[in-house]
Amino acid sequence: MSSFGYEILATPITDIEPNAEVKRAMNEINKAKRLRVAASDAGEATKIKAIKEAEAEASRTEIQAKASAEAMHLSGVGIARQRQAIMEGLRESVNAWGTEVDDVPPNQVLDLMIVTQYFDMMKDVGASTKSNAVFLDHSPGALSDLATNINKGFIGATKMNR
Repeated sequence: MSSFGYEILATPITDIEPNAEVKRAMNEINKAKRLRVAASDAGEATKIKAIKEAEAEASRTEIQAKASAEAMHLSGVGIARQRQAIMEGLRESVNAWGTEVDDVPPNQVLDLMIVTQYFDMMKDVGASTKSNAVFLDHSPGALSDLATNINKGFIGATKMNR
């Protein structure tokens, strides 16, 4: 247009109407791009959800493991304190016995206490009507023939039930 004395600075287009087939093809391309982005976003969301669930499960497992370990530790501390208290009680009893009774060595006092505890345990087991305890000879010689002793125990229990 410059040969006619005109200079075109811009050509604003306000409305384009391409061929229907071109329009359909462009719409299909845009639709495919949107579907691809949506699928990618959905996959990323699923991945993030799975990671967060795995992290939460790992955290729960770690907390449970720590709590279990702490409970076992405290249980062990409690058992150790209980045994220490029993030993202190036994020591006090042996010392008291030694100061009040002459000519009895500490070993005999401990043997007497152990036998007393054994009889207390036997009384408690025997007091229960639903006890299913089986008592076996536990001396070193008897342990070598354990099957025979178990059999004798069952025969004795059967005879008692009759």
